[in-house]
Amino acid sequence: MSHPDFPFSFTNPLPLEAVLPMLKFMPTDKGYVRKWNDLEFVACESIGCWFLIRDGYCTKREAWPPHEIRIFSPISPMELMATIYKLWAAVYRNKETLDPLLIWAKEWVDYQHEIKALIPPPPTIWAEREFLRHCFNHIERMHDWIDTDYDICFSQTRGQLRINAKNMELYCPAHGNLLGETVVSAKDLFHRLPKRFSGQVVMLQINGDKLIIDRHVIPAHWDEGDVALDINLATNPGNK
Repeated sequence: MSHPDFPFSFTNPLPLEAVLPMLKFMPTDKGYVRKWNDLEFVACESIGCWFLIRDGYCTKREAWPPHEIRIFSPISPMELMATIYKLWAAVYRNKETLDPLLIWAKEWVDYQHEIKALIPPPPTIWAEREFLRHCFNHIERMHDWIDTDYDICFSQTRGQLRINAKNMELYCPAHGNLLGETVVSAKDLFHRLPKRFSGQVVMLQINGDKLIIDRHVIPAHWDEGDVALDINLATNPGNK
């Protein structure tokens, strides 16, 4: 889907006091109020925070209790309408709407989903637990890290996780896609890792300047290296 032709005024963040009248909310004693179908929404401020409340709603078969979420200011009218649309659609499932604001909000939600789908997932590899623990234990036994820190490098080759530490090169069965080389400090790594991993496989994931190992976050830096070669070897193990 091409980018919807939303007015700039609806995508530009503004103070909530300016956004709510644009969406035809009316000021009342309990806050700014507007209805879509028979569903009432109230935006109100309390102790310096703004909240959006969807009123309770009942049919002969189902009931939805009031639902409250915090909203932030400034916010764009389209972002607020997207939130309202999701709350509205949770009640009026599979219902088409003729309201232009709800239609715009649905298009915005769909468009954001498309944009998110285009973002590649972070490089991730799953290593066999016992092999990986053996590699870490071997490095720790051979090279003291308490008095003298050193780098540990993670990379991937031919269906295996490669770990380099000083003059050592170790391999662990793994699958996934860990591009380039990720380098961490031995002190950071061994201080943060548990003695035991929970699952049969251990996830290693690059997330910006961090390496996540089994939910434990370790400061890291990443060198993309020869990414094209890494991808080829990861996806075509027979190529050498």
